[in-house]
Amino acid sequence: MIKFFISHKKEDAYTANKIANELKAMNVPYYLDILDFTITGSGKALTDHIKQSLNDCTDIIVVMSEATRYSQWVPFEVGMAAQNDMPTATFLQENVSLPDFLIYWPRLKQPSDIRKYITARREVQHEYASQHLLEFADMRKSQTARFYDVLKKRL
Repeated sequence: MIKFFISHKKEDAYTANKIANELKAMNVPYYLDILDFTITGSGKALTDHIKQSLNDCTDIIVVMSEATRYSQWVPFEVGMAAQNDMPTATFLQENVSLPDFLIYWPRLKQPSDIRKYITARREVQHEYASQHLLEFADMRKSQTARFYDVLKKRL
């Protein structure tokens, strides 16, 4: 099962909601903080909440705009996801130049690209589900790299 963490800056809430609506239309679960009314506090409590929410997800979409470069949380969320080799894609809200740490991942530019992402991700998951020869960590890294190759060809 795929579950998305939608990472964004508050100013990009409209785009984050568009992504959430697209995922909802495809019956794909997601986490979006602006829909989470359990968030309380700041500092360690907020950090722990974000970490737990990320751990409950399998993939991350990062909404990118000019506002994102001023975010303290988006780089944190991306770093947490990268540490776990979580499949990652950026959703470019506008024609923005990506920071170096986001250039590697596939770039989604329109809502229809989310469908391509889901299709490619499921295909690669199915491809690897039949392989029990690799250890889990190695298989996940291999599967994520394969997924990036498949999706980038479709975008």
